[in-house]
Amino acid sequence: MGASVGIGGLIVGVSMLVVFSMAYQSIALQIDSGLDRIENADEPLPTFTMDDAELWEGAVVDITINSGGSGYSDGTFEADPPTGGLFGTYTTSGGAIDDVVITSHGNYSSAPTLKFNCNVPCTPSGPAPTYTIELGNVIYANLTNTGSTTISHDDMWLFVDGVNATSFSDAFTSPIASELWFSGETLSLQWMNADVVGSNRLTLTAGTMTVSHTLA
Repeated sequence: MGASVGIGGLIVGVSMLVVFSMAYQSIALQIDSGLDRIENADEPLPTFTMDDAELWEGAVVDITINSGGSGYSDGTFEADPPTGGLFGTYTTSGGAIDDVVITSHGNYSSAPTLKFNCNVPCTPSGPAPTYTIELGNVIYANLTNTGSTTISHDDMWLFVDGVNATSFSDAFTSPIASELWFSGETLSLQWMNADVVGSNRLTLTAGTMTVSHTLA
């Protein structure tokens, strides 16, 4: 009889320990969940503005030098005639143009002719340089972080007319090699070869915040 009572008591004791353990785990989970909600509530939501937005559907997005001519020195280039807004710089090797950097992409209905201007007097000779110009879409926008939080570029998404979500990191190249958008900072977006289906509205989303601007 005594043995039976002892075993029964042991079983009851073990059962109580299991109940207490389950109760403790439940309370601990509730506390953790509550702390998470408090922490999230204390973190301010991101806020930002899209100050302007513009789509250039005939921008010069790439220039390939096929043959560089001869007799050139390093200099600048522009469209000839000088309309549309294309400008850039070029470098030479042995008097031949070997590389170009576009500083303003311009906007054209067809590929423009280029005029090369040497920085120091030069006398080009022989055949003129030949090149291939690629036109494409470029979206320009200025964005300002008006909130108190720092936003990762990986948490930001771009849309044109609500479709084709594109990671901000894929569309924006930071001039300071940063992947963070700091409070008070204005980013100048230059989205090259933008995957554009529509042409009416640019939208930026980060977290629960969304802003849009009509494309000029």
